[in-house]
Amino acid sequence: MVTRSSNLAILTGTVAMLVNTLPINAAHFHQEIEESQPNEMIIAQDVLVPNPTIIIEQNQSHHENMGSQQPPLPQSIPLTPPAPPPLAPRAVAPPVGDIAVSNMDASLDRIDLGTNITVPRLVLRDAPVEEVLKLLARNAGLNVIFTDSPATEGTQINPTISLDLENQSIEDVFNSVLMISGLQANRRGNTIFIGAALPDGARNLISRTLRLNQVDVQSASLYLASQGAEVQRVVVPLERVSGQNGLITETEGASTLQTLTAQKAEGSTAALLLTGLKVTGDDRLNSINLIGEPRQVEMATAFLMQLDARRRQVSVNVKIVDINLNNIQDFNSSFSFGFDDGFFVQDGGTAILNFGGTNPPSAGQTRDSTFYPTIVPFADTAPGATQAGIFFDRQNATFGDVSPGFNDFTGGRVPYARPGFGTRNNPFQPGLSDIEIDDDGKIEYTYELPGLYQFPNRFLLTLEAQVQSGNAKILTDPTLVVQEAQDARVELTQGVVTGIETEVDPLSGVRTTTPTIQDAGLTLGIRVERIDDNGFISLVVNPEISSPGGTQSFNSGAGAVNQITLLNTRKLSSGSIRLRDGQTLILSGIIEDAERSTVSKVPILGDLPVLGALFRRTNSTNDRREVIIMLTPKIMDEDAGYGFNYRPGNDARQMLQDRGFSIPGAQPLP
Repeated sequence: MVTRSSNLAILTGTVAMLVNTLPINAAHFHQEIEESQPNEMIIAQDVLVPNPTIIIEQNQSHHENMGSQQPPLPQSIPLTPPAPPPLAPRAVAPPVGDIAVSNMDASLDRIDLGTNITVPRLVLRDAPVEEVLKLLARNAGLNVIFTDSPATEGTQINPTISLDLENQSIEDVFNSVLMISGLQANRRGNTIFIGAALPDGARNLISRTLRLNQVDVQSASLYLASQGAEVQRVVVPLERVSGQNGLITETEGASTLQTLTAQKAEGSTAALLLTGLKVTGDDRLNSINLIGEPRQVEMATAFLMQLDARRRQVSVNVKIVDINLNNIQDFNSSFSFGFDDGFFVQDGGTAILNFGGTNPPSAGQTRDSTFYPTIVPFADTAPGATQAGIFFDRQNATFGDVSPGFNDFTGGRVPYARPGFGTRNNPFQPGLSDIEIDDDGKIEYTYELPGLYQFPNRFLLTLEAQVQSGNAKILTDPTLVVQEAQDARVELTQGVVTGIETEVDPLSGVRTTTPTIQDAGLTLGIRVERIDDNGFISLVVNPEISSPGGTQSFNSGAGAVNQITLLNTRKLSSGSIRLRDGQTLILSGIIEDAERSTVSKVPILGDLPVLGALFRRTNSTNDRREVIIMLTPKIMDEDAGYGFNYRPGNDARQMLQDRGFSIPGAQPLP
């Protein structure tokens, strides 16, 4: 049977991906190609990216001598990648809520002529405005006085006008001419004062003082100045003076009174409704004074009433759950037995086989030894025993004293012959076993060598299996009341030493060490950016959870060893998010997952089924830490009696009722 290998080439545009497949039967491959040729084609969906073209090429291979031993081609080979999802039917704009709209009548004041006389027809061509106003006022039985303001001195005050009116009252015509000519007018009695800018004595001025509740007086004054009002403010200049030692001091200069108002650009048609209104503010009382014509004062008052709206408040309930799951699985076996002059030990997946009664020397001991055979210490003479040093029996030992605490039967120090043996870890270290005192007061000390423990030759076995599971849940459920555009913060922490700062005086050499203390625990910061009129809250949440981890010791100099604590920190910055009133946002996925598995085994024996567990040690540790944050903001009702979403307990309810508070849903006291 002749076999071939094939390459599948998937072409999309100018990019080709080759997939090497297993050698297949040529006849079978040709049959599958023919079966796939009929017109039963799958039409792809009408999407942005069409299905790629599939091209199958056959190439001769070097597998011609392998016969029928090659496995056949799998029956189902995916030749077509999945089609992308269809496009949306149309673009959808984000939703737009209702907008609070406040309208205001910004029309100019009208001059009441006190007459209902109607003009049948009035046609004028380039007539002086002054003459037209005089004519209309005279027909209404009123006097007219024209004035030139010092601010407009030298300018043309008597422009011309052309008009063609029918069946209009004299009052409407008079006010229309004033409006189109840009002149100001004020009536007092039977006299009308007209000018480009009337002096204060000829104007009808009133004064009104408002004490603002929410908005500060500086912001309100700047807003009125942008509408054309003149704002008087006191400016105190600061002067910075550099001294001889490089110190910079600030001194206050003389206070000056400045006027702030909006300047109309040349050629601009923007309306400045409060032109001619004077505004002064008092920071101590947060009050603002308005001086101007009644119409302008009313408009400025309406502006301030719109600005002085209360900022909404929201109660944000934050539930933070820190879940720690710790699972430890440990399996270990240990057994030993002796035979003749040998010993076998298997402990924790490590096998030790000893022949000859003692351990052989290591390569380093053999290389560094002066004698032959090698002389080594009495080390590991018994498995598990503490290693011993070389033993020297010094019979010419010096004399020493026994401490009074030990020799309390004489009440003082008594000299004795102290053998100069090795350290306490030496298995041949002699010890004091008996003390005798005769009638003459002589003391006799008895020393004996300790008894050595020899492991028995019989079979000893120990099996150890351990499963540890730990669950820790830290639930924090604070509720914060935050005003719009304000920040709130909750800290449930403890101080931990995380660093050391060392300073050395170069003259005296005095070393000063200062610990660096950081907070470990829960820190939650919330900023409410905006609460709109449709019940949506835009806020930012920044939770941070830190816990003490390991410790680190280091030498800070001069032999001082300090120990600091390392912090494990997990933090999240949500950015600006928008929630509906009462909607809960769940922030999850802050997961720390660690899996560790350690296997120690005896070669070959540890791989045996069932019995292999006796020759290996397995330790599996799974640590999972996850933080879940649930955030629920609710816009506060300003008319609520007390609290918000608060259900007091029995004791708290009793205390509140005793103090005269009405608890919703609570039973009245007997």
